[in-house]
Amino acid sequence: MKLLTVTIPSYNSQDYMENAVKSLLGSRDDVEIIIVDDGSTDRTGAIGDALEEEYPDVIRCIHQENGGHGEAVNTGIRYATGLF
Repeated sequence: MKLLTVTIPSYNSQDYMENAVKSLLGSRDDVEIIIVDDGSTDRTGAIGDALEEEYPDVIRCIHQENGGHGEAVNTGIRYATGLF
């Protein structure tokens, strides 16, 4: 079980997604990062998928239709607590 889960709600954030996520890596072995791609129209989802493939034990990328920031946060919380 992971000690800390960081949820990153994302919409069209391709320009800084990779740097934001990689800044969290290596801080602890018991960290989980959940990227919620909230219907982005740029490469955000593809970047999230690539990061998940590179770090499968740490990163999970969830894709959903655009529901706004609050919905993306709620989705991340549901995944973090095992409600999905």
